Parts: sequence; structure tokens; C-alpha cells
Amino acid sequence: MKQKVVIKLSMSNHKSRAKALKIAVGQQGVESVAIKGQENNQLEVVGQVDAVVLATLLRKCLGKAELVSVGAAGAGDKNANKAETPAAQVQHGYIYPSYSQYAVAYDPSAYHYMY
Repeated sequence: MKQKVVIKLSMSNHKSRAKALKIAVGQQGVESVAIKGQENNQLEVVGQVDAVVLATLLRKCLGKAELVSVGAAGAGDKNANKAETPAAQVQHGYIYPSYSQYAVAYDPSAYHYMY
């Protein structure tokens, strides 16, 4: 279920805004991120995202982050649910590569050094 999360931040300059956007977009399940509010200090995130985890990450990196509202997204926008494209279903985030593990037998007699 998509939800809309609004978080109030203490963003004083463009670097902190860019950092907040980068953190929000890096979360898994985020579909859109926007900076809104009268003073451009609110971050609006839409998607399947854990609001508490996002607020905690923003608080750690930017200082003050206050969770303003969490609710269902698209309550007034009914056409967005009908015209869902495969591109909107892409989940953002880093995929960790899988590494194969091999058992190696160590034989000290196989290694001899010439001095």
C-alpha cells in the first residue's frame, strides 16, 4: 500500500536539501520525493516506505527531523492507480552482490620456499 509521508526538516542551505533528497531516494520502495511547505522545509515522500526508519536516518544525518504526517497516498488522485506503469514499480536501493564461498584445504608441506 502506497503512503505519503511528510517530514519537517531543518534545512538551511542547498547542501542539506540535496543530502535529504539523496537519503530519501536511497530508501527501498520510494516512488517520488518532493520538497514542499511555505519555507521549503518539508520533505514529502510517496511509496512503500517505513516512515520511522526514514525519519531516523534524516535525523542522524541532518539534525532535526520531525514526522508531520503519514497517510494513504493517492486519496484524491484516482487516475494514478489505474495508469501504473512498470517503471513506477522499480525499487530503488543498492543490491548487494552475492559471493560464493569455497572450502580450501591448507597443506603446509605444499609450500616450500627457496632462500
